[in-house]
Amino acid sequence: MKFVVALTSLFVGTALLVSCGKPAPTVREQEAAQARSVASLSGWDRLFAAPQETIGAINQAGFALGGYAAKDEGFIATGQPRMFSNSNAKAPNTTSVVVAGKSAESIDTVTYALSLTDPVDATTARMRLAQTVGEFLGRLKIKASPDLLRAIRLGQPLDAAPATVAIVPATNTTPARVDVTFTRSPATSPANNKTQG
Repeated sequence: MKFVVALTSLFVGTALLVSCGKPAPTVREQEAAQARSVASLSGWDRLFAAPQETIGAINQAGFALGGYAAKDEGFIATGQPRMFSNSNAKAPNTTSVVVAGKSAESIDTVTYALSLTDPVDATTARMRLAQTVGEFLGRLKIKASPDLLRAIRLGQPLDAAPATVAIVPATNTTPARVDVTFTRSPATSPANNKTQG
């Protein structure tokens, strides 16, 4: 009998707490709150502080990134590689995109990786990558640096924060790659309220 009374008291107490407390926000309410929190940001600040908006801008080029979901000890969004040149090649050049970060509210890196499996058509693939990167930044109202676009087109390394272009040589098991990475720095932290563009 004591157990029944204790159990009844527990249910009544829980019901009172639920009725007195504020219900958890819905997904739509959470998204609206996130949109309000980045409304005053622009440029690089906004790119790194608005994961869904950034993923949406990437997906306009057909990469089909999924949601920014928890994985291991962080968050990640990946999608489908896109063919970037010569569909008749034995192994056409493709580009994939990965968005990653430590928290659901912000992005730490966006990486476009061009896999040069068809070296004969590498120039065309690099030109298309430069165009794709430039259009992505343009959707977020960021002017792509001419140096960045030139480095991608020519397949040359560049380190001009927050952007880097890395040229990864081929190995016996992997093709050569051109990686274009945008990395959040203290100047582009969501905690920094200054707008940039």
